[in-house]
Amino acid sequence: MPVRKFSFLFFVFSIIAGFIGAVIGEWLIESYYGVWPNILLIGAYFAQLAFIAGLFCLISELIRPIINGRSWRLEYSGLSWKVLLPSTLVMLFAAGLIFQYIYSLNFSTVKPPDDIVMVMDISDSMNKTDPKRESLKAAEKLINNMKPSHRASVITFNDNASVTKSMFNISDKNETLDAHEQIKGLEYGGKTDIAGALDTALKEIEDNHNPGRKPMVILFSDGYSEIDLTKVVRPYQDKGIIVNTIGMSKIDRSGAQLLKSIASRTGGSFHDVKKANDLTNVFEKIYLENQDRLLMTERHGLFKNSLYLAILRVVLFTIIGGLFGLGLGILFDNRYLAKSYTLTGLISGLLAGIVLEAGLQNFSIMSGFSYRVIADILLTALTGLGTMIIPIREKFSGMTRRPASGADFSVTGTPSKRDRFSKGF
Repeated sequence: MPVRKFSFLFFVFSIIAGFIGAVIGEWLIESYYGVWPNILLIGAYFAQLAFIAGLFCLISELIRPIINGRSWRLEYSGLSWKVLLPSTLVMLFAAGLIFQYIYSLNFSTVKPPDDIVMVMDISDSMNKTDPKRESLKAAEKLINNMKPSHRASVITFNDNASVTKSMFNISDKNETLDAHEQIKGLEYGGKTDIAGALDTALKEIEDNHNPGRKPMVILFSDGYSEIDLTKVVRPYQDKGIIVNTIGMSKIDRSGAQLLKSIASRTGGSFHDVKKANDLTNVFEKIYLENQDRLLMTERHGLFKNSLYLAILRVVLFTIIGGLFGLGLGILFDNRYLAKSYTLTGLISGLLAGIVLEAGLQNFSIMSGFSYRVIADILLTALTGLGTMIIPIREKFSGMTRRPASGADFSVTGTPSKRDRFSKGF
């Protein structure tokens, strides 16, 4: 007869596993986004999360085998160790690869930006904020790593804004070398005029407009200036030009808030940098975010409000949840558990996808990492509640039975020949 089972230890361990997996996953994203191919990165993310979840669930059952019974621990736990890697790490690594590839496919006519205008603050305050010129080095690094088919331009500003390097093709090595030389020759000095910088950037875009190309602005400043925000950003809104901004709230909170508003009104993203050393990769990160998208992170730019991608993320997470449940069933070599965990896994995956999709598009409540933690714990912990939600038939039983003759025979004794060849799915 089907019964419901609940193991408090199993549940707690699955929550811990979800949290640990989320922390490791966040480290992977922060360390290897832009270094590894996206499909490899997301494959590794789900692989380690599934492996940790499977490992912790297995350990909890070895300690207190409430779900599978003592006979499983005595006779079949060795098999669980053998299938741990293929049923968790391997299966979810493959799923992560495939699903990230599907998520990155572009079926719409919307194209990512291919003309990048970098607007750099070189006011006097930068001597204190960025004495090692990390922001300028970051601009040079981005130029080196852009696609050959793309173009770039460098605008610098203090009291006045000027075109340091006009729009050039990244594929032109001579132009690229000249851009590096122009950036290296810059000196800090003067005050901050963000409005003038954006006006100059817009004129640079208009002067170098090419049909079929999509411009984008990356604006960095450590300070604040009085501007008519509505007037300054309206031309960008009218032309559909995204302005991504980088600020330093620890240096100037009001300036960072202004930059955040500029990004928000133009459909861009705002990045708050704590110290100058963190600038090294932030330009490249913004560039990559607007070229592609990760299944685990926020969408930016033109793809930010895509209904198709929102639905796709939820659907893919639903399937991933089902695979988490199936993996647990395979781990314990039990088709009844597999059915129960797969069904609850689909539900947990659906909820995780909704939480991630809804949460990542609104950072004002919590950070992106917080939403990823919640989603990961839903995948691991809620899936593990399958046997409490959906009754299962007993496969491994540690109970004893008494035949009519009155003799005691334990089911943990020597199995019959049929039993030895009928275990598993």
